[in-house]
Amino acid sequence: MDSITMYGPFSFRGSDSIFNHIEVNVNGLYIWCVKLEGPRYRAYYVGEGSNIAARLKNHLKLSLAGRYQAHCLEGLRRKESILMHRPGVGMIPRFSHLDREAFNNDFVDNMCIFYGEVPTTGDKAEDTRLRRRYEAGVVRHIENAGLHVLNVGGILNWAGESQSVKFETNKCEIEALSGELVVI
Repeated sequence: MDSITMYGPFSFRGSDSIFNHIEVNVNGLYIWCVKLEGPRYRAYYVGEGSNIAARLKNHLKLSLAGRYQAHCLEGLRRKESILMHRPGVGMIPRFSHLDREAFNNDFVDNMCIFYGEVPTTGDKAEDTRLRRRYEAGVVRHIENAGLHVLNVGGILNWAGESQSVKFETNKCEIEALSGELVVI
């Protein structure tokens, strides 16, 4: 594959919910982003799944239940990592005056989601390995550009092989990814 198209931005909920746009059983990767000015986005989380819609529904459920760490959205826009919520604990002490449920809802509602399909081989183990290579390659590429992905899955699966993939995002720009060649 020479290129991968990342579709989005979508939201978790509302009229532009990703669940109204994505087909069931799309095999690929997804990126949670924070919106910057204009059509620009900054990556926050990179993930992969054999059924992205099901994976994202699970993320939504767990996020709203407070099972994930979450950071200050304005801080993310300024490239600052300000932890506000810990999974299973709730709001960290200096933010304990904030309502956890309201915070988690606001966090979810401000995430912009992009996704792209990764080709399948017909072998489940190989498909998983390939998705994780894409995921890890994207994370390494963004981190090497000086940006910070705060939450990420299988970075250990980066193969560092000579295969490169160009990422297209149509009329939007995901910092350090759009139009870039990424080694997976």
